[in-house]
Amino acid sequence: MFNQIGVDTVQLIANYTTVIKMVERMGLSVTVPSKNSPVSRTITDIENIKDHHQRYKHDEFKAVTEVVKLTKGKSVSNYIIITKNIPLLFDHATHHKKAKDSFCLLTFTGLHQPNSKNNSDAMKIVSKFFKRKTFKRVSIDIAIDTQEDKEPIAYKRKEPFRANLMPYSKHGVIIPPNGATSLYINRVEGLKPISKVLYYDKYLKEKNYLKREVNHELKNWKRLEVTLTFDATDRNNKGFTQYMESMDFMDDVASIDEVARLAKVKTYDTDYLIYQINSLLDNRFMNNRESKEQFNSVESLTRFKVSDFRRFILVI
Repeated sequence: MFNQIGVDTVQLIANYTTVIKMVERMGLSVTVPSKNSPVSRTITDIENIKDHHQRYKHDEFKAVTEVVKLTKGKSVSNYIIITKNIPLLFDHATHHKKAKDSFCLLTFTGLHQPNSKNNSDAMKIVSKFFKRKTFKRVSIDIAIDTQEDKEPIAYKRKEPFRANLMPYSKHGVIIPPNGATSLYINRVEGLKPISKVLYYDKYLKEKNYLKREVNHELKNWKRLEVTLTFDATDRNNKGFTQYMESMDFMDDVASIDEVARLAKVKTYDTDYLIYQINSLLDNRFMNNRESKEQFNSVESLTRFKVSDFRRFILVI
């Protein structure tokens, strides 16, 4: 699944009571995550998101996190992360004149991972949440994985990266100190809804940061990750699947393609993204007998590519 573009992480704001009812109807349960949960690092990142408007002191609130495990297995895509009591949700509740504990942030991650399996049953459950129009888009991370860039990511690449992505990088590029293996643009100029661009060494992140086993043959694995950010209070924000079928999404994918071209990530296919969206819109596209358990298998993608009917077609 390398040299493919795909949706990796989705965040939605939803009514907490509605989420709990959905989970219970599916025969699932909400639990408190353990410290060694596969999604523990993602949870930490969410809980540490700052209030950029500085209206709330960090010691005045503490994020409350729960998880729903969808199927067996350790893949992060087998979990839904539910976060409550954060400033983003306070603002949303105020806008809708509701109590501040009315809403929660749902995070679905690991949806595009070339080196690990995504369970089809888990994806079917995820698709039910994506289809709810009242669950408002907050952010979507779309990733492109490549092995063509054989140069290590180091400080010397900071200025060339910034220059290549001008004028969108006019606010600068961040490269963390101490053996950094990533390049960030945390404020993209003039390319809404794209808010962030991250280019990093995925092989080293998997191996050193996430402590996962990864084949040495993937040593040149780099990932370009583009974050789309949305106003959840916008009345035109109709949810995830409605956005995927809109012309707005087509335009945004074209913008991502522009970013990829400028970042020198030029050789990639859209086959997986098209298969991914079709499968989330209609689970019948997901797989066949030979690949019934693995959503992101080569067999599933191959079968889909030779099929005649498609609900979703990407034109960029």
